[in-house]
Amino acid sequence: MFAIPQRNVALSKYTALKTGGTAKYFFAVTTLDELKTAIHFAKQNELPFFIIGGGSNLLALDTGYDGVIIKISLHGIVFGKPVGSVVNVTVAAGEILDNLVAETVKKGFWGMENLSHIPGTVGATPVQNVGAYGVEVSELIETVTVFDTATGKVLSLTAEESQFGYRDSIFKTVMGKRYVITSVTFNLSLNPQPRLKYADLSSYFVDCPQPTQVAIREAVISIRSQKFPDWRLIGTAGSFFKNPIVSRDEVKSLLQKYPTLPVYEASEGLVKLSLGFILDKICGLKGYQKNHVGLFHKQALVLVADAGATSVEIEEFSQEIAEKVFVKTKLKIEFEVTRVE
Repeated sequence: MFAIPQRNVALSKYTALKTGGTAKYFFAVTTLDELKTAIHFAKQNELPFFIIGGGSNLLALDTGYDGVIIKISLHGIVFGKPVGSVVNVTVAAGEILDNLVAETVKKGFWGMENLSHIPGTVGATPVQNVGAYGVEVSELIETVTVFDTATGKVLSLTAEESQFGYRDSIFKTVMGKRYVITSVTFNLSLNPQPRLKYADLSSYFVDCPQPTQVAIREAVISIRSQKFPDWRLIGTAGSFFKNPIVSRDEVKSLLQKYPTLPVYEASEGLVKLSLGFILDKICGLKGYQKNHVGLFHKQALVLVADAGATSVEIEEFSQEIAEKVFVKTKLKIEFEVTRVE
């Protein structure tokens, strides 16, 4: 069956920030053949194309998209047979991430429980190298299966070939944008492996150093629910900004001025700073609101957009926040969200 494009589809219906004009053409693909049809349509009509999943990390512009939007709705979860203490699971890109996490916890396969309650689809996780509460998907990914829109071939990229970094991967590069992720294979463990180093979790389980997998998932859901708005009701992209990664030398002067600033190990010679702390405690911006856009009153790292918010408002507001942070800290912060353009 071949996919048929819809015309003039409102992008606000397909993004968590609930903004955006119309897409000239829109495909929702459920098979590899339908994906190929959509790509062929775009190329045949000399139109740009843009891939979306759950829309949880996108900013669709008010001007719309004068090309082809392709929504990945591929489904299927296949668990492999355990090899020693390791079991792999291959998941289609359109599956809801939190549904997958719930299923792995139900089966007792360890690794993904800290990623509970994150909105979006599985296909987006390698792009952003999604992470939370001390775990990044790059630690769990064995391979990423992609459709190469330049050659028409299906490829399997290893974690190393995916070039994962902090909220980064090959899929965000000019070259990597030719790849459309169709499925991801994760390696999980049969052995209990609680990951409790993240401050919120370590304090939550201070009297229970070996919690069950179910307890960890419930804790993460509870913690996230207190910090983040319900994306089904309020326009939000979750954490709108990246935590800054800086050299140890750069952070020295900041710590002299702000000695309680949380600092975490990142990689050799680099540390990660808590932007949530900077926005809240240093800049006093938690709950700051301007017109239809603001920083969430429970977590300053989260941008929220009220009904009627435009992409222009969001971009102007986020730029204002970045400037305020720079004035206080001389840090240049980056946005996690991707513009649909």
